[in-house]
Amino acid sequence: MSYLTIAWSMSAALAAMLGLLQLLLWWKDRGTAAYALAAVMAFAAMGNALTELFLFHASSTQTYAVLLQWENLFVYALLNTMVWFVYVHLGTARRALAIAISVVWTVAIVANFISPGSLVYQRVDELVHPATFWGEQYAVGSGPANPWVTLANLSLLLILAYVLDASLRAWRQGEQRRAAIIGASIVVFLVFGGIHSMLVDNGVIATPYMVSFAFLAIVMALSYELVSNAVQVRRYAEQVALSEERWRTFLSNVELAVVGIDANGRINYVNPYFERISGYRLTDLQGRDASELVPVSHQAVLRARLSDAREKGARTRGEWPLLCASGEQRTLLWSNARLMKAGGTIAGFLSLGEDITERLKAQTDLENTRHELERLGRASVLGELASSLAHELNQPLAAILTNAQAARRFMDSDTLDLKELREIIEDIIRDDKRAGQVINSLRDMLRSGAVERERIDLNDTVVEVMELLRAEVESQDVAVQLNLAPDLPAVLASRVEMQQVIVNLVFNALQAMADVEVQPRRLTVSTRADDGRVLVSVRDNGRGVETEDLSHVFESFFTKRSEGLGMGLAICRRIVDAHGGRIRAANAADGGAVFTFAVPVAE
Repeated sequence: MSYLTIAWSMSAALAAMLGLLQLLLWWKDRGTAAYALAAVMAFAAMGNALTELFLFHASSTQTYAVLLQWENLFVYALLNTMVWFVYVHLGTARRALAIAISVVWTVAIVANFISPGSLVYQRVDELVHPATFWGEQYAVGSGPANPWVTLANLSLLLILAYVLDASLRAWRQGEQRRAAIIGASIVVFLVFGGIHSMLVDNGVIATPYMVSFAFLAIVMALSYELVSNAVQVRRYAEQVALSEERWRTFLSNVELAVVGIDANGRINYVNPYFERISGYRLTDLQGRDASELVPVSHQAVLRARLSDAREKGARTRGEWPLLCASGEQRTLLWSNARLMKAGGTIAGFLSLGEDITERLKAQTDLENTRHELERLGRASVLGELASSLAHELNQPLAAILTNAQAARRFMDSDTLDLKELREIIEDIIRDDKRAGQVINSLRDMLRSGAVERERIDLNDTVVEVMELLRAEVESQDVAVQLNLAPDLPAVLASRVEMQQVIVNLVFNALQAMADVEVQPRRLTVSTRADDGRVLVSVRDNGRGVETEDLSHVFESFFTKRSEGLGMGLAICRRIVDAHGGRIRAANAADGGAVFTFAVPVAE
């Protein structure tokens, strides 16, 4: 029984097994070049082991030289793939050094086949047959050394430096386990296999070549890596299974619509909540174009958005109508994400939609209620001014009646003065217009429905309000001063809402002075432009506002009057806020309160 044959055959078999495993891994994952390089390296080690075995039994110097040339070829393949395996697997090796080593070894292998005695000898002069310690003989060649072998020996030192450098750099980057296992195993192989071969070649020791046995260090290291990866894969598989279960539970129970769309814009998933609100089943929608979920008027836009999202990424949020199986339309607020494959290509999209149909309806109802509350607020203020407004209408109507009666008397007289009659008619027309203005102002302020914004001059609005409230102001013996800035910029606002704000502020000022024994009572309304805004201030000389109440006067239902609702100033704040403005209250230094609101100048 030949123990050398058994040992080297087993070494070749181990290398072949490792090569097949690495080749299978590469076949399953062809994007990982390290598997292919490891397979070539293992098969080269197998060829080296078999060649060493044939060298032991060589019967002539010529056969020995040819086998030595083939062994050097396998060593060349093994070392070159090892260098590039380290480069790919660790990712920290120096590319220039790897290229230099490959070039040096390529030159050496050319010299190997040119020289008759291989890269090791110029020629093989004789074969000697030393014996192992158990008495088995094997062939070893001898002859003058080939100078080119120095190049191969130099490349071994370069490989050793190259591997150590790459391992240290990988260690510093946090890859301690990989650097230790791969780096150490290759260093062991180079030290024992390479140095031992040089000693045998130079006749320092008389033993069989041990390159294939030294490679077992790499076999063990890569096997350990395979086992570690297998354990890690199992752990990852468990984590993935757990994540999938969590995800499945989430999708089944979350109160959000979830739609999966592939890279071609076709539906590949919907969750149970989506099925409930839409009336569709997954089997109904799978494979259909995602644009079919929206009304026809939105389909072209959605298709364009999906096409754009494939290139630039999905828009994070957006409202889209959902066309249900029943024909009903619901509005959903969608959050979108583009899904990418490992290679960087797009896999599709995942969209999560919140059904906001009822919320939008509630917002519309709330807005309608708010408008109605504002209209009632205007009606409430005008109700409190009813006697003054009646007086404001009675004055022109009484004047019209008086002038009409006078005109009739003139017409019944024998001498008709046309000039006098014309003046009477002019007075009737003027008083009629005055009454019409009062009625139109009341009608606008009491009108319900949506308000429209337009470019208006707040100076004109102040004048209109003061004309409307003239009788109330006069009845309370209040002196009015209008400080209206000339050339005031226009604002984009609702005329009726601006009137309501000014009416509320003026009416509040009148009420603040009603119980104050101060003469004269003064009401000052001012306008000015400042930093892209138009400011309107209403100032009285009443008692002012309590300091602790200044921060609360604009809150709903806050009032110090027993007969008030406390909604007037709250409505003022909402109107001004809706116009992008601000409103504030302050006490004047010489007494009284100042209410000021500002709205942006129209662009």
